[in-house]
Amino acid sequence: MSNYTSSSTYPWKDELERYRKEAEQVGPAPADGWNLDRKLALVEQIVRAYTSYQDLQGAVIDPFSGVERYYSTPAYAMAAAVLVDAGHTDLLDSAAAALSHSIDAVINGSTPDNHPDFYPVLMMRAYMLLKSHLPERATNWAEALGTISPEQDYVFTMSRMNNANRMINWNAIMISGEYLRWREQLASEDTAWMDRYLEAYHVPRFTALGLYQDGPLIRPNSPFSYDMATRYHLGVMLEAGYEGATADTLREQLRHGAFSSLLMLSPLGEIPPRGRSSQHQWNEAAAAYSCSTHATQALQAGDPVMAGAFARAANRCFAAVERWKMDDGRLKIVRNEYAPEARHGYEIYTNHTCYNLWTAAALAHACLSDPGEDVVGMYLPSEVGSRVVQTDGWFETVIASVPGQQLVLHTALNDPYTIPGLVRIQQAGLPGLIGPSAASHVQAGFTEFAEGMVRPLSYCPAWKTADGVWHSLAEGIPSGGAYDRDVGIDPAQGGGSIVYEAPNRAEEDQRAGRAIEDGKAHQGNSFAVTWVGPLPGIESLRTRYVQQVDVLTVTYEFEGEVEAVGALLPLMFSDGREQAIITHTDHSVRTEYQGAYVESTALDQGAIIHLDHQEVASRNGLLKEARIEVSGARSLTFTIRLGEAGVHGEGPSEGI
Repeated sequence: MSNYTSSSTYPWKDELERYRKEAEQVGPAPADGWNLDRKLALVEQIVRAYTSYQDLQGAVIDPFSGVERYYSTPAYAMAAAVLVDAGHTDLLDSAAAALSHSIDAVINGSTPDNHPDFYPVLMMRAYMLLKSHLPERATNWAEALGTISPEQDYVFTMSRMNNANRMINWNAIMISGEYLRWREQLASEDTAWMDRYLEAYHVPRFTALGLYQDGPLIRPNSPFSYDMATRYHLGVMLEAGYEGATADTLREQLRHGAFSSLLMLSPLGEIPPRGRSSQHQWNEAAAAYSCSTHATQALQAGDPVMAGAFARAANRCFAAVERWKMDDGRLKIVRNEYAPEARHGYEIYTNHTCYNLWTAAALAHACLSDPGEDVVGMYLPSEVGSRVVQTDGWFETVIASVPGQQLVLHTALNDPYTIPGLVRIQQAGLPGLIGPSAASHVQAGFTEFAEGMVRPLSYCPAWKTADGVWHSLAEGIPSGGAYDRDVGIDPAQGGGSIVYEAPNRAEEDQRAGRAIEDGKAHQGNSFAVTWVGPLPGIESLRTRYVQQVDVLTVTYEFEGEVEAVGALLPLMFSDGREQAIITHTDHSVRTEYQGAYVESTALDQGAIIHLDHQEVASRNGLLKEARIEVSGARSLTFTIRLGEAGVHGEGPSEGI
């Protein structure tokens, strides 16, 4: 049996190999009910929800703004074409009309919202699937597609911008489609111009973990969403046969990136939150494609274990999207229950129709790369064993998991859009938002909220200085000026730093009273992060996390002269439709939501928990803040437990 994971240069290779052994030892996961038919059915439900919004010219009209937006129409064409190819021929005329309209928009320079760079990969995939069904129209499509001039007809090109820092995900997405156009012999230039862009502006953005750092080259802001979206499109290009100058490098980087995504995927099938566009459904749709292609590649390489891991990961990504499907087939495109017109948690550029259909297109691409039903699913890294991994580059994230539970800790100290602290806890069998699923922000950045205060809130240390003022780690280090959401923040700005202390596996096994056996599944983690100022009134903070299957124990240690120490606790309060029940005593606070609970308990003598009644905006809805306070101390410890409501016994009193 071959080993698809073999790589001497992959930084997490030891964790990956340990997971692989654990997965082999535990054996196959139970069937999860996902197959190609069910995946295509999800795509079909989204697509058919928009057929009534297509006008006579083929454009898909957004029902909320009354006009065509962004790349909704080519995304519709691509997803509908996949359905036509799967036998839903009643969608043929609709898909063809959308494709014709999209091609016209690019060659006439009339793409909505000036987003032509997203069109080629969607148009070309639709063209490739529809041309055999409509050969006469295909001749006209081919003639029109052959007139495109990339440097002039797209936006993010050096001819148009002359700015290397702007050659971001847009440029890579455009190139992926342009490769398909060249492969179909509809382009006059060969792939040399693509190679120049890829070598100069995209290959340098990859970290050793295979993660793509989007944003200006000089200070990438590195959202996980655009890491995933860019790797998805470069994967489409490689899968279609790209063998240019950067092919081998990209192939290795995308393989490493797929390993990293697998190790970072939550047990609910969600990628970590970080930066703009997080918690949008298309994040997991793009991840579904990446996992599907690598399941197929692992299968072809003769590695059924990794094929099964990636196949189950792809299925979980589909399930993560399906979870937010509305009755009419459309999706709540951001993970909350607000009405689409409220735009809660949306970015300024987020559009309901476009991101429904782009999600459908990415899922359709995943269907085209589905590994088939011969693959036996294997448990995910977040479902078996225990591990803690620290991302490289500017992603500044630590991810820890024990079987069925995952934590996400952000370590950036000066980014008001990605605040420091423990920002997510997700657990198998519980609603994804309960943990909660993401923190708030110091500043809104790109994000719009229908209600709630914009202020920083995560699980993090707090302290009161001699002047009686409370501070928290979530506030980070001020950047010294207004936050420019387009330019971002230099991670070195302000002078802060962190020291990550990785778990010692031998010590962890000894602490847990287990013998060290090759391939044995660990059941706990213990790791720490020390945060170094400048922070008001203190020199440093040490945060230690002991994660076990049934409880998370957190200890904060403060170095400096402080009057009191504390801990902020973000409490899920409302998803926009359903309100949680929050109860508390002096020593514990509990949130119940959708049949689940999270309960935090202070362990120090004299600790008191205060509950703030103000509502804090988050992408998932509204949070409330509780704060543990201990006077005259230099450290505090508390526990966090999650579970099904009613299982843990009676909760605290004093409800709100």
